[in-house]
Amino acid sequence: MLPSFVVILLGLDPTRILVMSQVLLSFGIALALVPLLIFTSNAKLMGDLVNTRWVRGIGWAIVAIVVSLNGWLIVGRYSGWIN
Repeated sequence: MLPSFVVILLGLDPTRILVMSQVLLSFGIALALVPLLIFTSNAKLMGDLVNTRWVRGIGWAIVAIVVSLNGWLIVGRYSGWIN
């Protein structure tokens, strides 16, 4: 609750701050998904619960989409497409 009070006390736009926090979280998703896919695809580590080939494929496709969208966001922000 403290961050909410700080935003209000500083007079910042709560909606803009919420959107920016979600943008920052989207970068963390990629950082969490890559090790998750690597570890859960390791048969020594997971035994019988190792990811199947199609789960790995879908997982890496999701990682590629998230990283691509984050890259597009960075390029768009600094080239002026996105305010």
